[in-house]
Amino acid sequence: MPKARRSSARRSQRFEDMALPDELLGVLADQGLERAFEIQSVILPDALAGRDVLARAETGSGKTLAFTLAMTSRFRGRKMHRKRPLGVVLVPTRELAVQVVDTIHPFARAVGIKAQLVSGGMNIEKQADAVARGVSIVVATPGRLIDLAERGALQLDLVETTIIDEADHMADLGFLPDVSDILAAIPMGTQKMLFSATLDGQVEQIVDTFLVDPISHETTPVTAAVATMDHHVLAIEPSAKREVTAQLGAREGRTLMFTRTQLGAERVAQELVEVGIGAAALHGNKQQGLRTNVLAGFREGAYPVLVATDVAARGLHIDDVTMVVHVDPSDDVKEYVHRSGRTARAGATGSVVTLALPHQIAKTRNVLSGAKVEPTWVDDVDSAEVPALAELGGRTPAGEPAEDPATVKYKGAPRKLNLTRASGADTRKAEERRANEERRSSWEDSEPGEGRDGARAGRGPDRKGGGRGRTAGAAGGRGRPSDEKSGNTRDRRGRSDGAAGGERRGRSDGAAGGERRGRSEGTGKGQGRGRSGAPTRAPRRRGGR
Repeated sequence: MPKARRSSARRSQRFEDMALPDELLGVLADQGLERAFEIQSVILPDALAGRDVLARAETGSGKTLAFTLAMTSRFRGRKMHRKRPLGVVLVPTRELAVQVVDTIHPFARAVGIKAQLVSGGMNIEKQADAVARGVSIVVATPGRLIDLAERGALQLDLVETTIIDEADHMADLGFLPDVSDILAAIPMGTQKMLFSATLDGQVEQIVDTFLVDPISHETTPVTAAVATMDHHVLAIEPSAKREVTAQLGAREGRTLMFTRTQLGAERVAQELVEVGIGAAALHGNKQQGLRTNVLAGFREGAYPVLVATDVAARGLHIDDVTMVVHVDPSDDVKEYVHRSGRTARAGATGSVVTLALPHQIAKTRNVLSGAKVEPTWVDDVDSAEVPALAELGGRTPAGEPAEDPATVKYKGAPRKLNLTRASGADTRKAEERRANEERRSSWEDSEPGEGRDGARAGRGPDRKGGGRGRTAGAAGGRGRPSDEKSGNTRDRRGRSDGAAGGERRGRSDGAAGGERRGRSEGTGKGQGRGRSGAPTRAPRRRGGR
């Protein structure tokens, strides 16, 4: 990998002192933005000049606004061509795609151009029609962009600027082959910018193959993102976890909770609703319209708690989130940094609380040590009466069921949103989910390699069933929790042996914005173009993650 030239951080500048059009300065003034953040100050001169850029900055630092200003400035007043955008922004998840296009829209309108969202889970015909009429900037998830290109509804031969946002997350999700196919269909030598909170070895292939003399900007260490937050760990007993979670959810302010699985997100959200706390779940197995609706309601303050899987951990910006709760502790430093980065954004303050069961304490210590934070530890939390909860703002919930936010339509949701597909606070389902979670916890407490009955995983008569549960999350990456639709289906399928492995391995939010996963096999140079110049998916072994 050729060594990228680095640029040292400069003092934050005023936007009006930069080479930005008056129209964009007017939008910035309307939004109350006068002075650029550090990453914007260092990136914009090179981005406006058309340079290739690698940028690393802490989450919430303003990377999206940086490339938005660069692209809208360069395309100001330019003619829009049918099916041929001038700029492409690639993002890993649907939620991030929606957020990015919302950021771009006011600036694009000000300079007379259009931006279009292209992502999975939405009507592809409508997206194809919009691109066919002519747009300047396409904000897309990789799989859906390739779908449109293979249909002939989108061509990339006029693209002048390509943005890859959350580049390392693209690599983590196995999207690099698709990203390579897309970049191979874009003219070489055009501007390309990679943005991420972390830039590690996984993006080197992209940099080596497609970037020309890139300049690298690094404003702060990766772990500095968590230095401005207050960190707390509550070492809790399993019997107290539900009550403690409810106390934190009932606090004043907006709270974002993270769980390991889709099943866990639904269970925690419904338990909070049952005790009088407005809460909704966000994960990759929800219908896209419902996901958009849930986010819209949380953003406008219609309810105080969002319970999410890691689909909400990257790049998602929601104002005034004052606390992040790791209901299920993070598995690694990167995950902890990105989850925690949903609070204390753009100079604000916030608190991060991790709920660690006895068997999770050792791993939690290692993760926090790697993140270079010194949390306040509270040991032996066996009820909601501990003083530490009151110090964190915890309160006793009302106790009466609240209106389920998932059954309400909010401003900004799709016009034809089908709320009948939203599941409300069902006591029977909540009890079933809770029982399954308790079974899972008991399996985790077993000796490594053993199931509930002490038998080695996969050795019993239900070995085949155990394997099926394991591949539900690994092969294909969907991780669909069967309990959500069929209650105790997991147990009825005879997963008495080895099911713990399937549960743990199927934990990832497989949809991660609904995009395709499991494409971990790389592509060589020269691949990625069809006869018409459109990107095509190179043949590769399925399975991946």
